[in-house]
Order: sequence, then structure tokens, then C-alpha cells
Amino acid sequence: MNFATVVSLLLFINFVIVPSADAYIDPNTGGFFFQTVAPFVYGILGVIVVFWKRITGYVSGLFGKNKEQDSSSEKE
Repeated sequence: MNFATVVSLLLFINFVIVPSADAYIDPNTGGFFFQTVAPFVYGILGVIVVFWKRITGYVSGLFGKNKEQDSSSEKE
């Protein structure tokens, strides 16, 4: 069996055959999640802000016209 089949089978067993559990998520779990994910997101945003000019220059270079095309169109 390949990996996707095994995972699908395990998920089926977990959600259909296994009876539901009487469990809850601790209220502090949300705070822990926020404390771990928020700095990561803010770090990524900070990198984007610092390197914004380079990012936009790179993207415009990917989708912009080539200089060879510009010079050939000026000669015609």
C-alpha cells in the first residue's frame, strides 16, 4: 500500500470507527498558540517590510520586459 492509502485508512478508522472522546481544549491553549504563532507571523512581516524594495524589484524583473526587447523595438 502507498502512503496516501495508509493515511486515508487511518483517518477513516479514527473518525468513523473509534467512538468520540469526552475531551476539551484547555483555555490556556489559545494563549500558548498565540504566543508561539504571533512572533513568527510578525517576524515574517518584518522581513517583508525590510526587504520590500528588493522583493518588488525582483518580481517586476520577472514580469517586466527584457532590455533586449526594449532596445530592438526602439531601433525599428
